[in-house]
Amino acid sequence: MLQRWVALMRNKIFMKLKTTITILALSTLTLFASGVYAQDSTAKANANTQENLNRERMDDAKSDNRDAKAKAREARRVGKEADYAAKTSKNALKAEKKAQKARKNATKQSKKADDARTKSDNN
Repeated sequence: MLQRWVALMRNKIFMKLKTTITILALSTLTLFASGVYAQDSTAKANANTQENLNRERMDDAKSDNRDAKAKAREARRVGKEADYAAKTSKNALKAEKKAQKARKNATKQSKKADDARTKSDNN
């Protein structure tokens, strides 16, 4: 009877141990699965974050490109205006030189005319 009781107790202990090990195994498996799921969701979040960063960087690069093109257009416009102003100034200088030369010639002719009149009056 004692042997039977010991066998029964061993069987109960074995069943408790088996149940405990099963529970621990299931708990560990659940924790492991949730860890893998958390890593997967973290990886997806990191991928989404990286995609957002890439998109923002691309938008910034495109914006910088548009700004650079606008500045280049403005620089060309300013350059054209400067060229036009230089050409106008050069033409004005030429016109002033011609006018000075014409005034100088007019002064010479006037002096010659005065000299001729004076000679004519003396004769």
